[in-house]
Amino acid sequence: MNYHAIIKNGDGKKQFYRNGHLSWYKENIIVPLFNNQVVVLHDWGGAGREAVVNMSSVMEVTLFKTEEKLEGEWKDISSTILDDSFQKYNCTNEVLNEVKSELSSEGAKSLLQKTFSTIKDQVFVVMKFGDEELDSAYEGVIEPLIIENELTPIRVDKIQDAGKISDQILENIASSKIVISDLSGERPNCYYETGFAHALGKELILTIRESDKIHFDLSGYRFIVWKTEADLRKQLRERLAALLENT
Repeated sequence: MNYHAIIKNGDGKKQFYRNGHLSWYKENIIVPLFNNQVVVLHDWGGAGREAVVNMSSVMEVTLFKTEEKLEGEWKDISSTILDDSFQKYNCTNEVLNEVKSELSSEGAKSLLQKTFSTIKDQVFVVMKFGDEELDSAYEGVIEPLIIENELTPIRVDKIQDAGKISDQILENIASSKIVISDLSGERPNCYYETGFAHALGKELILTIRESDKIHFDLSGYRFIVWKTEADLRKQLRERLAALLENT
């Protein structure tokens, strides 16, 4: 089988891939999309060049499979894939369900191991990254306050490790003394990671920008609602001190 894809970015632009193996699409597009990874994709948009792509900015991926290869110029290929009649080759749900099954199986095997991880003097920070205001809050407030309390700050994009990002996140949450979860930006993965920390019974500090909405049933939990970095610094310092006094 030959697999093809349309990748739609946040700006509405579409990139096309054709005639690939399913394993390549899983490894380079689907799993990185789940994990919000930054990846290098070759022949980006058929232009014969490499591009560094932040998969968190990808809004939509559609996959197709055909027995025959798609031949011809890129403009003809893109027109073929976008034609309504090509939808009969759409295999997006099939591939996503297969990947989800593979990932959940791997996660289930190690869940008990994660639950009994050795606790380290570290604080794992769950938050959206690549946002100028939130990155500034992390670097100017959250990270320094953690260090001030003689703990090690851990944020997944700062980890210099070639391992699988989803595993790194869960392992670091499980082994952290405290988890700080900033839910600004409404990222589903942040809510998932927060739920995992809650399920493990972690000491959890919830924060959110004043302009953002608290989703699901977390509205009943105590949040640090911040408007400025000074506001966040004051409240987070107090909350950390109170938690550490009792641990």
